[in-house]
Amino acid sequence: MSVSSHLNPEPERRLWIMYENTRRALEWTDIKLGALTIFAAFQMALIRFISPEGLASYAAIVLLAVILPIGILALSPLIEMPIRAPLLEPGADKRGSSDCMLAVGDIAKHPQMELVILLDKYLGGGITATQYHEDIVGQILTSARIATRKRRLFLAVCVLAGIAQLCLIGQLFRH
Repeated sequence: MSVSSHLNPEPERRLWIMYENTRRALEWTDIKLGALTIFAAFQMALIRFISPEGLASYAAIVLLAVILPIGILALSPLIEMPIRAPLLEPGADKRGSSDCMLAVGDIAKHPQMELVILLDKYLGGGITATQYHEDIVGQILTSARIATRKRRLFLAVCVLAGIAQLCLIGQLFRH
């Protein structure tokens, strides 16, 4: 056991707090993705019926149309599979000494056994005492990976929505 383990000998409670934080990050990302996907659908309809015809309007509609399948994919249960998705997750080579064990993006970078060892040191020991604690770490890692995937898809959707808005602003200034 480490020196600080006598200060807070409840690794299970601390792990469940970390798990709840990763689940909360996942839920908020779902809410933001859903809101942006719905916004894109409504804006497509609005552009189609209100905006004047033109290349910029057409480009904005196409960009907003691309958002819809990405948003639906990000909200689907398929993204919640525990397997690693290389394009949506950080690589193992991107780990650093400045990783924060409370940030889902930093947690998602680690393999499970490495994360167990890191969290054992980070939380003051006691995690490697039982398989149960290691299973909780596995749940934390799975939630962190899902949240990271969804955050990356949300970033892609935000970029597409931003470009669509620039197209619309350009159309307004042209007329």
